[in-house]
Amino acid sequence: MGRKRANEPGDDRALPPYSRLQVVNRSLLGLTHAGHTYAVDYDFFDWDDKVSLYADGRRTAVAKAPAAFPVPGGRIEFATTFYGVKRAHLVLATGAELPLSPHPKMAEAWRQRLAQRRPVLSALMARAAVVVLVVGLVVAAMSLLDTVTHGAEVAEWLGWSFDSPVELGGTGATVLTLAVAAIVERALSMRHHWLLDADTWWA
Repeated sequence: MGRKRANEPGDDRALPPYSRLQVVNRSLLGLTHAGHTYAVDYDFFDWDDKVSLYADGRRTAVAKAPAAFPVPGGRIEFATTFYGVKRAHLVLATGAELPLSPHPKMAEAWRQRLAQRRPVLSALMARAAVVVLVVGLVVAAMSLLDTVTHGAEVAEWLGWSFDSPVELGGTGATVLTLAVAAIVERALSMRHHWLLDADTWWA
């Protein structure tokens, strides 16, 4: 996880209820630990990038993402990418990690229920998303190499140029559409890989 920001004390306000209308912009994840119910609340449209920690329904701490909130016996870590939640775990003093669960109304919770009810379909979706992102990474790399090596000064210096076998015309639109679908799948599954998901920046 990236550099953690300093925490500020909460104002003891009550946790706002979660609405299905907030499925695009709000993440609410939680778990029960050491006799308390903890929830992490994050609004993707908040320009201040603030994360709130609630204990038993009251806001106890606020920090900028990525955040780490001390709790009895460990800490709750939370981090995001530009398209979703990257990490939401309780890290115990023993080193063990427990994932926070998404609110039942969140799309991520629907994805988890799908994985439980139809594990084969879920696994196929996850693998397909990885394949799409790998292909997208290769296509993007070839396109970049094509562009760079066809620059007059670079081509003269290298003495060669690379011609990408993939023309990003109609194919590019198809790759982009599939990449967006893969991004959504990865986001709903709350999976993240430094290389595969870095590739989604170009999509």
